[in-house]
Parts: sequence; structure tokens; C-alpha cells
Amino acid sequence: MNKSILLLPIFVGVSLALGFYFGSKQSVLTEEERKLVNVINVLEQEYVDTVDKTNLVETAIQKTLTSLDPHSIYLPADLNKVETEQLRGDFAGVGVKFMMLADTLVVTNVIKDGPSYLAGIKNGDRILKVDTAMVSGVGFGSADVIDKLKGPAGTKVDVEVKRGDEFIDKEIIRGIIPIPSVRASFMVDKNTGYIKLDRFSATSYKEFYIEANKLLRKGMKNLLFDLRGNGGGYLPVACQIIDEFLEDGKLIVFTKGRNGIRDKIYSTSRGMLKNIKLSVLIDGESASASEIVAGAIQDNDRGLIFGRRSFGKGLVQSPITLKDNSQIRITVARYYTPTGRCVQKEYDGNYENYVMESYDRYTNGELFKLDSSLFVDSLKFTTPEGKVVYGGGGITPDVFLPYDTTGFSSYYKELSYTNVFSEFSIRFLDKNRKKWSTMPMRNFEREFVVTDQIYNQFLKFSKEKGVKYIMDQEIKSQQKIKELIKLNIASNLWDDYGRFYLLTKTDSDIKRVLNY
Repeated sequence: MNKSILLLPIFVGVSLALGFYFGSKQSVLTEEERKLVNVINVLEQEYVDTVDKTNLVETAIQKTLTSLDPHSIYLPADLNKVETEQLRGDFAGVGVKFMMLADTLVVTNVIKDGPSYLAGIKNGDRILKVDTAMVSGVGFGSADVIDKLKGPAGTKVDVEVKRGDEFIDKEIIRGIIPIPSVRASFMVDKNTGYIKLDRFSATSYKEFYIEANKLLRKGMKNLLFDLRGNGGGYLPVACQIIDEFLEDGKLIVFTKGRNGIRDKIYSTSRGMLKNIKLSVLIDGESASASEIVAGAIQDNDRGLIFGRRSFGKGLVQSPITLKDNSQIRITVARYYTPTGRCVQKEYDGNYENYVMESYDRYTNGELFKLDSSLFVDSLKFTTPEGKVVYGGGGITPDVFLPYDTTGFSSYYKELSYTNVFSEFSIRFLDKNRKKWSTMPMRNFEREFVVTDQIYNQFLKFSKEKGVKYIMDQEIKSQQKIKELIKLNIASNLWDDYGRFYLLTKTDSDIKRVLNY
């Protein structure tokens, strides 16, 4: 049977649902719409179990969108709010990162110059009470605590804090908290800068511009731009960032919709980084706007792309907010790299297979050895300097970096899936924070050693937390475990800066790029 006939009831359902949300322009329902209303009424009245009409409509919307392509999606109002905050780059709150430890909220990082920072909250503080409500020892989860701490900017929240053996009352005035997309930025050596960007939000270009300028003033001649795990975001923001690398008049990206080419975006004359040696690092989770960046750099012969094949999302979505603040994001175009490549991977309508394709790359060995079967002659393109590049299914890097599994084991995997590293680092710093927090990060990197004593304390702690000890696998993974212990302690002292600074010393991908 024709696929469109099978999907007709769902399409009609969405048509009716959107009519309910937007307000139908028709005074009379069509025969198909009346039929669907009748079906819903019958289900409400006669079905053996209670039927939720809202759920029926929302399911119909989601099923229809995913039947069209894998990136047209429906976001309920609550999820849309969270996603919007991430892309907008801020939210109203108190400005702390925390984790629940033994049923108690422990502040892991205080955002500098944020409301909690100004109120005198410190890393390692235990928050026992929010306003009049106890949040310690009462079974509260993270989501419950967030609900109590978040609120409109300018409003007040009183907290009771335990710091060591001292109990302190603090008043925090909530404010607008930035959600940085530049996770880290620093000089790796006297010539090389490093910038880690984890999404393309509304504030990403400004963040990137500020950090790149700082690195230039420190003498940066080479830049490692880390886009691993970056799932995308706003296309115009990605183009602004690319513009800083290119000479004037270079094609960055173009898009095609149902009526042909919609937009062509070119670089301008600003290009403050156009003379900087550029390396871009990608992996299988680098998608959409990340692929636009990698494709534009590669196709304009501007720098080298390192890593593993990117995700393969070449579709452009336009958001439509509905009356109840839910949102649909509908694919309106495909984007193409400057040479004309579309990097969208194949989709046969099976959403689960589409999502699992990234995992299949691990099982079929693609992450460990360059897969030449991806190089299809019909998808071959040539850059201005004669380099051959390929379309279809993501950006293939110029320099392939095999996925490094050195030291991996099921024991290490089990440790990583729990909170033992984070919890252990907090407990360690409860006794040692003053010693290590007063020195610069670079000194910590050189001087802090996970001694046998610290390591054995960690193993004992992990057993107490229920992680089954496996001797031969522990021996195999010992170095990686020690690295992760140090990484988590640094993260609790210096947040993302500490984590990524240490990663440049231990991460095999980064080390291979720097040594290339």
C-alpha cells in the first residue's frame, strides 16, 4: 500500500491539531477533519481504558514529523523552555552547579560574579534549606531543588549553608545566569590556543570573539577549535564564527528549499583569525552547525579537520511556537558546503535505525579504521586547491584519528556510569580544598599526583558504593582511572577550565592534533 495512504490519518490528525492550536481559518471542518474528531470522541467514550486526548494529539504530531525526516520534531512546552534557555544562552537563577551527595545538595562550582558568588556561597558548601523548606535528608532530587532555587530575576531566596562545622544563613538575589557555550579557552603552549565550543547558541559568537581576542593578545599563532560533541544550534551564529577565519568573499554555506536556492552566505572582510593556523577537531556527535563550520573550513582549504566522521545532519529547521508554548521544528531546507556537498545521511523512515547508526560505527569498526567504502565517486567534490572531498553522511576529516580505547574495560565503564568519581572528588576536597584551591591551575597540573594512598582510597570508596571490583580489569584501567580522579578534582576546583586544561595533557585526540 502507498506510504502516503498509510500516513493519511496521522497527517490529518496533525492538520486538525495545528488548527486547534493556531485557530482554524476555516469556519467549517473538512470531511476528513470531522472524521478524526468523531474517532477521538468515540475513543474517549468507548475505549476500554481512559484516553488522554492531549496525548493522542501530541503523539499524532510527533509521529507525523518523524515520518517526514528525522529532524522535524515536536517539543512539549516544558522541554521547549529548557531548549530555548540553552539556545538563548541564559536563564534566571542563583548561579551554582551542584550534585546530590548522601541526600544533600553540595555546591560543586559557583559561577563567577553570579548571584551566589556575590552572596558569598563557596564551592563545597552544603545547602540545607531553601527559604523555609529543608532540602537535605528529605529525599529531594535534583529537579526538586532546581525548582526551589530557580525563579524570576530580582527575587530573593534565603538559604541555610553548612560549611565545615559552621552553619551560615545567606540571602541570594536571583539574576540572569549565562549558559556559556565556550566551555574552555586557554593557551596550550606559547603559540597554540585552544577553544572548546559545545553548541551554537545566541551568545556563542560574542563568547568566541572575546576569547579569541584574549588568545591573540597572548601570542596565539595556532588554534585548536574543538567541536567534538557539538550537536549544532543557530546556523547564522556558526557563519559568524566561520567568517573570522576566512578572507573576504568566500562562500560559507548555501541552502536549498522546495523552491530552489534560498540563501548563499559569504564571508566579509573582518576575518580577525584569517592568518591563524587552524585545526578543527570533530567526532560522530559533531552535527549540523558544527558540520557547516568543518565543511566551510575544509572546502575553502582554510585549515585541517581532524577526528572521525561527523554525524551527518544536513537539514535546516524553522521553529514554530504553538499557543501553549510547545514548538514544532520543521525542516525547510537542506544546507550545502561551498563545493556543493550535502552531508545529510540516509533516512529510510526508521527513526530508531537512524539514531543507532552512530553506535553502528563502533560495532562495524569505522571508529578505528578509515572506511574507504564511504568514498563514492558520485559524491566526489574538489576544493579550489584540488583536494578531493566527499558528500553524504557527514564530514570525513582530512586527518583520521582512530578512537582510542587504551585502558578501557568493563570495570572502568561501570565506574564511569556512576557518580563515584564526582562524589570521591568532593569528599577528598572536603579535607584538602584549602591546600589545592590556593594555587594556579598550571601548578596543580604539575604538582598534584594521584598517589597509591589516594588511589586505594578511591577503590575502597567505589566498592562501598556498590561497584564490583575486578582485579585484572582494574589493573588494565589504572592509568585512566587515575586520570579521571585528577580530572574530577580539577573540575571541582576550576570548573570547565580545570577539566579541559587537564584534557589537553591526557586526551589522545588533542595530543595527536598538537603533535601533528
